[in-house]
Amino acid sequence: MLKKILTVVLTTSLFVAIGVTSNSCAPTAPDSPATTLGAAPPNLTLTKTDSTGGSAIGLSCGCTFALTITGQRGDANVHFVFNEPLDTVITTHNLSATFFHSLPHAGPDTTLAWIGLYYRSDSTANNPGTPLYDTVRVTAIY
Repeated sequence: MLKKILTVVLTTSLFVAIGVTSNSCAPTAPDSPATTLGAAPPNLTLTKTDSTGGSAIGLSCGCTFALTITGQRGDANVHFVFNEPLDTVITTHNLSATFFHSLPHAGPDTTLAWIGLYYRSDSTANNPGTPLYDTVRVTAIY
């Protein structure tokens, strides 16, 4: 009976140890692929008839994270809005871009806008605090 209990305890301990060491958001081993910040899709094309687009921003490890905007530039008729607060710690941040084509504009028939994104990654064992960047680009066609 004691042998059976000891076997169950040791087996359970082994599974717990495997689960703890395989946490995907823990620092990666030196030879593992680096975690990246990515937008899908990274480029949006907006028009008068299709004036809203979206992009999902996440980490390649699938980990939860809070996001920061580093800047945005381009045509003032393109507006960026996140569907949730940026300091929310989630796996995917959803960005909406809207082209307000009825506003006056100066310049060409096609214009550009972009928004820069940032996350400070602690998932790299050799270099915790590594900054990860990505950019969502919008082409707006008047």
